[in-house]
Amino acid sequence: MIITDQLQKTIISMYGDKGKKWLADLPALLSCCEGHLEIKLEPCYPELSYHYVAPALLSNGKKAVLKCGVPNQGLEKEAMALRHFNGNGCVKLLDSDQEVGVLLLEKADPGEILEKVKDEQQACIIAVNVMHQLHKPVNDTNHFDTLQNWFAGLDDFYQQMHGKTDDLSILSLIDKAQKISHDLLASMNSKVLLHGDLHYANILSSHEHGWIAIDPKGVIGEPEYEIPLPRLGKEINKKTIERHIDRFIEISGFDRQRILDWLLVKAVLAAWWSFEDHGEIWKPFIECAEMVSNIRVAR
Repeated sequence: MIITDQLQKTIISMYGDKGKKWLADLPALLSCCEGHLEIKLEPCYPELSYHYVAPALLSNGKKAVLKCGVPNQGLEKEAMALRHFNGNGCVKLLDSDQEVGVLLLEKADPGEILEKVKDEQQACIIAVNVMHQLHKPVNDTNHFDTLQNWFAGLDDFYQQMHGKTDDLSILSLIDKAQKISHDLLASMNSKVLLHGDLHYANILSSHEHGWIAIDPKGVIGEPEYEIPLPRLGKEINKKTIERHIDRFIEISGFDRQRILDWLLVKAVLAAWWSFEDHGEIWKPFIECAEMVSNIRVAR
């Protein structure tokens, strides 16, 4: 078993001594999973950050994926979301043990990520189709987070940044995101269980099911929130974002202003989460928020 350097770094950064113990105990946990779940594990995926994830073979020869992490609410919410979606637009949950932070998932095979689809129009159609499959009303609202819960973090973000930066533009952007999010949350119409992190690397190809999502967060809100941010690992510019927005509006039929507003506040919220997890803001989130803000003014 190989534990990647990035996984070790992230786990220790987020969980400290608890994370170090989890890493030390991981070989024994994996061995226990093989016996208890009657699976045979293969080498883990190379790009790991928050969880140990590895392909597995079930006793009946079918393919699966084992996902392990330091036990936390995020994994519990993911398991509940997977049960709610029940294979509609999302991988199926085959088994789980929240106490030890283990999920056994159906494998999307061949598992190519949507990001590799070069036809941008086709990729957008696929993403919107996955959204429509996922977005069904949720009856058990007490066990899921809401967008109101998530965006309460912007207040903490403003307070943290107020004491740590002299960059007034960032403070102004956070303040703007706070105000816009309050208006959005107060005016939501239909509420469904959202995936919550539906970017193009979280939508995979499946011979059996077509295109399906993985790694749901499970949060209650309106469908317009789900429109993904453009992939920010590469260079982005205003034209790229405008093209991205126009394409999704055309195909989804969602309201333009609400999509623009959600994209802005989502980018700022993502910047807060990067600060929370790593102690620093990932700049592309702020750059994206600023570009969307400029598009809002221009429109």
